Amino acid sequence: MRSEAVLNDQGDAMAITVRANVVAEPRTKGERRRARLVEMLSEGSDKRASVNELAQALDVSVVTIRRDLALLEKDEIISRTYGGASLAPGRREMTMAQREVSNVVEKEAIAQVAVSLLHEGDLVILDAGSTAERIAAAIDNRFELTVVTNGLRCINRLVGQDRVHVLVLGGNLRGINETICGGDAEMTLSRIYGNIAFVGADAVSAERGIASRTYDQSRLKSMMLRQATQVYIIADSSKLDDDTDYPYWSPLPHEWGLITDAGATQEQLDALEEHGATTILLAGEQDTQNSRNPKEEP
Repeated sequence: MRSEAVLNDQGDAMAITVRANVVAEPRTKGERRRARLVEMLSEGSDKRASVNELAQALDVSVVTIRRDLALLEKDEIISRTYGGASLAPGRREMTMAQREVSNVVEKEAIAQVAVSLLHEGDLVILDAGSTAERIAAAIDNRFELTVVTNGLRCINRLVGQDRVHVLVLGGNLRGINETICGGDAEMTLSRIYGNIAFVGADAVSAERGIASRTYDQSRLKSMMLRQATQVYIIADSSKLDDDTDYPYWSPLPHEWGLITDAGATQEQLDALEEHGATTILLAGEQDTQNSRNPKEEP
């Protein structure tokens, strides 16, 4: 059983209806496997794999993989190739359900580090996304906070936390990543200045900043980067490659922090430090003890 927040458009305002005791639809084993298939195709160097490779990696039969690929092809998520599959052209973006099972350990570790930075009474700007969702869950009603967010999944994670006041940025809903953005969200955020902001990214580039799928998302992220005393980009190490395929970028502020995982390379971290990352927290086995702060180096 769970509670669920539902957004209702009421002209200039966005109201939240809380529905309690909603039974969450279980994720089946097949759904989790197909989400992992999409993730594997996204991570591959050539964005494709053979049926045999996929079956071996997931420890299932070739027949099962072919059935999964047929379902994903029907949904126009993948394209079948001779003996294998690749992501469908123009459909590189995973749904939130697929992101939910992607880099789970790393995202959970990042969330725990992020929550360790919070203090009683903080006003927190929390971006949308699967890592942000884990931060919302990790708060676990431990603090009196105000959380400003544009993420539907973050809202649902915070509904049952009665010590957390939630301010929802209203606007246009983008279904695939369950994000609210647009002019109304920007206008509301312009009147807010937080103690700390956690901003997600599809990719992080030392030169370009943080990547977004849409122009509206990029505008809102750019504003989030300006609207808090402390700003942390939350991104697992798979997002630290300089991927020029993304069309929209939010420039990095003069000083900012990064919370990522221990899979980040020295070269990646050095480049980000050179472009304003004054604090880098590496989530993992040692959690917050594993950190870099160039200002403290001799």
